[in-house]
Amino acid sequence: MGIVAGDDGPLQAKDVARELGLDAAPAKVESVRGKLRKSAERGWIARTPAGRYLPR
Repeated sequence: MGIVAGDDGPLQAKDVARELGLDAAPAKVESVRGKLRKSAERGWIARTPAGRYLPR
């Protein structure tokens, strides 16, 4: 969440994965996307209709 909170605009899951030092491989990005979705469902971050994530 610190990565999402520290950026100026909404981020895609692959951008967050890169910031974490992970590959842009689909398996790595999907695991990050799942964690971002859960965080958005819990209200910790916001998810745009386009599937990008930003701080609340």
